[in-house]
Amino acid sequence: MTDRTLPAPRDPDPDDPAEPAALVLPAVGEPPLNEREPWLERHDIVDALSIPGAETPLYLTADGVAVTTTGIGKSDAATTTAALLAAPGVDLDAAYVVTAGIGGAPPDAAALGSVVVADAVVDWDRKHRWDRSASGTGDPSETIDASDDRPIDLLNYRPRDYVWHIDDRLLEDGIAAAREVDLREDPLAREYQGEYPTAPDAGPIVTTGTTVCGDEFWHGPRYAREVEWLCDQYDAGPYATTQMEDAATATALERFGLLDRYLSVRAIANYDRSPPGESVEESFDGTEASLALAVDNAERVGSAIVEELVATDPIGIRADSSEPPV
Repeated sequence: MTDRTLPAPRDPDPDDPAEPAALVLPAVGEPPLNEREPWLERHDIVDALSIPGAETPLYLTADGVAVTTTGIGKSDAATTTAALLAAPGVDLDAAYVVTAGIGGAPPDAAALGSVVVADAVVDWDRKHRWDRSASGTGDPSETIDASDDRPIDLLNYRPRDYVWHIDDRLLEDGIAAAREVDLREDPLAREYQGEYPTAPDAGPIVTTGTTVCGDEFWHGPRYAREVEWLCDQYDAGPYATTQMEDAATATALERFGLLDRYLSVRAIANYDRSPPGESVEESFDGTEASLALAVDNAERVGSAIVEELVATDPIGIRADSSEPPV
């Protein structure tokens, strides 16, 4: 946690609601995955609100930015986002919303510590998974056909494809701002990256691509092939990052009619399979260096994007307001 003294959370005032110009949603505010910490350390926190249904206090900066954690996973993220959108003491009608956190990635996507500004969000959990046993009896003693590399299908009942496309105007402005950021590098993370034969021999970059959201902690090439297949069915492949919150955040925003102001920013903390000579269990979390690097770069890029969106208002959400953001 930050060593700074933060304002004590207070109850919001429905008669004088907070009106942030941007809402930043990291997932976690506790070690070792403290995505929130650099936001509290590097920004001037002037107020804090206790929002019923939110996981942690909503911290407000002097620049009109609100920061809170969603919690890990889709149920936590949907609950927190919906609670914020429905809170009578918070007005988000003129706020841009940015997920800023870490994620996994296939090794050939980009270097560890790279930041991906998503152009699409895919829900990994909306699918069929089939147990194609030898006789189909469900006998647990039966041997599963190991040659079945894709035991999944699109849902038979699918009123929509479970993919959210990011507004092109936000994406263009966000990527432009992100590419002006000097990303931090780390030699230890680079050394670990070198253990992956298909990983780039390069430092962190800013790029774009599909982010895949699911509640399942999966790891390994077999499941990566399934993820790639699902994204291809939605014409959203190849995927660039994986995480556990953004489809839920997008759903909540869509229900409130505010999806057009959303960006997902994810820095690569680990690769979604093991390098040669290492087990999936050993490689699952990446390394301490790659995790710290991703947390740092996520805030660097996230801050630049938020500043740009608030300054330029690319979709005109403050067009009807004569007041500056507060």
